[in-house]
Amino acid sequence: MKTLSIARFLPLFALLFALVPSFASAQSADEEAIKQRIIDRVASVDALKLAGKVGENNSGLLEQRAMLKPDETKLMNAENADRRALYTLVGQRLGLTSTVVGQGRAEELRKKSAPGVWIQAPDGAWSKKG
Repeated sequence: MKTLSIARFLPLFALLFALVPSFASAQSADEEAIKQRIIDRVASVDALKLAGKVGENNSGLLEQRAMLKPDETKLMNAENADRRALYTLVGQRLGLTSTVVGQGRAEELRKKSAPGVWIQAPDGAWSKKG
């Protein structure tokens, strides 16, 4: 099975996470913990995407595309919960809704996804990236 290198996504994470400085230390600590969990899951999430079990939807979240084992469902749900929380924090700093932040991240994920990964276009159409 092909695996994706975390290095491929570091520029995306750096851009997303460093848009503006944190304004509260508690929020910053929460945000750093969220970022670390996302980074820690990259290899596992990539394996699900390359297996065609989940795809990147147009909201910046993972979406189930095939049957998942219970542990895979747990992984997808944990990733989505952290993504939502991060989009909310970034949105608060930028004066945007978490929906807008997620849609922006979805665009980046569409561009940077590996060939064969399911991606959803802004209009809702699904395709495998070529």
